[in-house]
Amino acid sequence: MKVKKTGFWENHRWLQIILAIAGVALIVNLAKDTLKLFKSAEKLKSAQQQVEELEKEALSLMEKKEYYQSDEFVEEEARNKLNMVKEGEIVVILPPNVKETLGKTELKQEEILPYWRQWLNLFL
Repeated sequence: MKVKKTGFWENHRWLQIILAIAGVALIVNLAKDTLKLFKSAEKLKSAQQQVEELEKEALSLMEKKEYYQSDEFVEEEARNKLNMVKEGEIVVILPPNVKETLGKTELKQEEILPYWRQWLNLFL
């Protein structure tokens, strides 16, 4: 009579099942972690792009701030909005309907108001 020798794994079938379940669980967990890693990389890339856009916007705002604080801007606003001039310059005020007026042969000369009146009209 021959005795059949069996291996360790054949005698412990329940151990094989537990190891198989543990292996599947490890594979599933590794797949989830890998997916999270890819999503995190996408979020990081998106955040970096947003930071770059905000830095560009901040630079643009700083340039605008410097321009608005410059003497050049103050002078331009004084000329355009308040009709102020430097000494020796002449103010030319065009009528609001300049296109219609240029089409006519007869041009009417508007009365230039004194500065105090222009200021009064501006605020009232």
